[in-house]
Amino acid sequence: MDWITAWGTVLTGLVVVFVALGLLILLLTIMGKVLGGTGKKPAPAKAAAPKAAPAAPAPAKKPAPVVTAADDIDGEIAAAITAALAVILAEEGSGKSYVVKSVKRVRSGKGAWGQAGLAENVRPF
Repeated sequence: MDWITAWGTVLTGLVVVFVALGLLILLLTIMGKVLGGTGKKPAPAKAAAPKAAPAAPAPAKKPAPVVTAADDIDGEIAAAITAALAVILAEEGSGKSYVVKSVKRVRSGKGAWGQAGLAENVRPF
């Protein structure tokens, strides 16, 4: 066997393989951009001026509503959830008042391991 022919065949094979891989990468990148991007969310716009401290809430005219908790959620947990929501909504500064009427546990059809496996298998490259 001639060494020049052998090395020429090896070099040709390597060039063909790497060119084909480059074209596949380019094709998948273009398809990813066209069909859905990379899943990154755009950065939120920065506020021009800092917000003033929220005004003290006006005294309530109505008595506070009773929060009904679901089966295994006790009153302390419902109060903590309500307080956390009140703090978050007060930071928004919209001036609206919100009332939590009930707290219910949301059950999903899949467990945590099932959701993790699903997310792992369908995430983009």
